[in-house]
Amino acid sequence: MALSGKLICFLEISKKGDVFLDIFRYNPDEFSAICPHKVHACELIEGDRGAVGSLVHWHYTHEGKKKIDKAIIEAVDEEKQKIVFDVIGGDLVEDKYKTMKCD
Repeated sequence: MALSGKLICFLEISKKGDVFLDIFRYNPDEFSAICPHKVHACELIEGDRGAVGSLVHWHYTHEGKKKIDKAIIEAVDEEKQKIVFDVIGGDLVEDKYKTMKCD
């Protein structure tokens, strides 16, 4: 049975939103240096880094277990400092959620 709902996470960061968006969009592999206990790697599989439609693999730890997910950058709004990922495959989608969008 699949769960339905929203997964919301609040993280305190000590940088302005534009700096965080820039790292998330163009250099997501830096997250493995920023929080190595949570994010282990981020690989660009298809497309251009930071471009809408690009496919990214995330390697991370969730609930104490190492996981991998595939996400497509669905939208970027620099004015609102927002990036939307559509998680299309991997552990969270297979184990807990039928579909998942992160924005």
